[in-house]
Order: sequence, then C-alpha cells, then structure tokens
Amino acid sequence: MTPAEYQALTSPKLSHPARSLYQLYLQHQARGDRTQALDYPVLGKALAVQGEGEYRYRVTPATLTQLVDELLAAGLLSLVENPHPQHYHGAVFSLPLKRLRGLAPLPARQFAMHPEWRPDDQFEGLARLCGLLDTHIDETELGEFIAYWLGRPEVFENQHQWMLKLVRKLKSQRSIKRVPAPQAEAGYQQLPTKTETGPSKRAQQMMAEAQRLNADNQEDCASDEKDS
Repeated sequence: MTPAEYQALTSPKLSHPARSLYQLYLQHQARGDRTQALDYPVLGKALAVQGEGEYRYRVTPATLTQLVDELLAAGLLSLVENPHPQHYHGAVFSLPLKRLRGLAPLPARQFAMHPEWRPDDQFEGLARLCGLLDTHIDETELGEFIAYWLGRPEVFENQHQWMLKLVRKLKSQRSIKRVPAPQAEAGYQQLPTKTETGPSKRAQQMMAEAQRLNADNQEDCASDEKDS
C-alpha cells in the first residue's frame, strides 16, 4: 500500500464497506494499476457476512454502486471503461494512487479534537513558514481553539492539519488586532489646535478697518483747518 492510498483509506469520510471493497477485492485482484471488469454477483459474495446459515450483511447492486462512488470521490478509483452508465457492472477502473510510491512517509492517523491536544515541536517552524512571526500561544488562545473544535466532533484531522488550523486562527486574530480603530466622525472628534504664526484673518480685517477710520479722521481734520 502506498502512502497516498493509506491516507485516502483512513479518511473518516470513507465507509468501512468501501475500504473493504478496495483492499480485499479491487486492489488484490488488480492487474497492475487496473482492475478487472467489476462483477456485481462476485463482489456481493465477497462482501457478504454469513453466520449460522444466514447472511448478517448483504450487499445489493445499488449499494455496490454507492460504494464505488465513494471510492471514486476519494480518488482511489478512476473510471476507464463503463458499458452501463446506470451502474458499474462490467466497468474497468484504474488505481491512480497505487502508482504514487515513495512520495512521502505514511501520514499520522486523523483524529477528532480532544481537551489534551497540544501543538508539537514542529509548530514554530510551520508557523514561520506560513508567515506567523510571533509563534507564542497563550492559554486563552489555545483554550478557545480547542473548545471551538470540541464542538465539532465530526471533524477529523492529523496533527499537522490541526496545527495548520491553529496557525490560520492566530494569523486572523492578530491581523484584526493590528488594524487601527476607525476615527470618530468629524462632528465628535477633537481636532488638534492649530498654532497661529501671525494675526488671524479676523484680526487682520479689524486692523484694516481701524487704519481706514484713522485715515478718514485725519482727512476730516485737515479740511477743518483749511476752512478756518
């Protein structure tokens, strides 16, 4: 089994019968990276569970079609030939993940969040790789993260994926904290007092008016002296 096959088969989205169909029949009976033409009666017998003279678990043709659809969605199968569009009896598939050998080590098993979860010693390098320079995590941030995902027990991730989710949460929170608060509206904000470098406009107008009145008075005095 290749690492890629292992990761796809351990996904919680894949049902146990679909895993059994792939591992016990399709992969085992494959010729190279291609399956033999699917035989629904043979597959039904291979997956049936019999005990004490009666079947405890039987697979119908409709169920077989659903299981193949699961394997297609997971990327474990790729359709090559299908003479019957309504079902997969007689169809031939390739096993694309069977060719991916040695690309990566087997991934850690996925798990749901639990109260004792903690990031490991690879967290700091992962955080810096994602652009999070401040890798410190306080207990409040970690507690909020764990509490959030405890409420979603249907989500399964491996250790690396959980740490990546935590990095994204921290980046989002800290970017919000760095955004400056919007300024208050002009009607309520206190504007800084401007330092005047000379007489104000109103003062200049008053000075000009005083000079004009002074000039008028001088003219009146001069005309009175001539008359006398």
